[in-house]
Amino acid sequence: MTVDISNLYQSYRKELINHLSCIVKCPDTAQDLVQDSYIILAKTSIDTPIEHPRGFLYRIAGNLALDYLRHSKIVERHVETHVADEAQHPSPEQEVGADQRRTLLHLAIAELPPRCRDVFILHKLRGLSYREIAQRLAISESAVEKHIIKGLQHCRDRLGPHFGRPDFD
Repeated sequence: MTVDISNLYQSYRKELINHLSCIVKCPDTAQDLVQDSYIILAKTSIDTPIEHPRGFLYRIAGNLALDYLRHSKIVERHVETHVADEAQHPSPEQEVGADQRRTLLHLAIAELPPRCRDVFILHKLRGLSYREIAQRLAISESAVEKHIIKGLQHCRDRLGPHFGRPDFD
């Protein structure tokens, strides 16, 4: 039995696109899969008689949709893995840049007056609160705040020309 591809295309194209759109969640992809389905049907019908062309067409389209979904999941997993790897393993350029920023920050901190440097390091690098620093260094919390402000301003002034305004807050 010879299949009239043109007639099948006219009869079932929209129906098949709607069916595949529900599966792949993308009308454009569904339309591409329908086109591929008709091409496969046309090639197959040359060598093999097809008794139920509509059913055969739906089977082809369904298989193509499943292949598309499988491929999409593989690509999605690959992208997620690649992005996660990049986040965990910075590039050599990123590592060098981070080392340069750290070096400049350490130089800027080293330029601070000793008391201001101690307060800044205790708060920004060791995470102590103003109250803990005040008790440890026997100064007021207000003095701690002033030293932190002075240290932040100095670091911003020193690092700003190199990297924009870093966020130490």
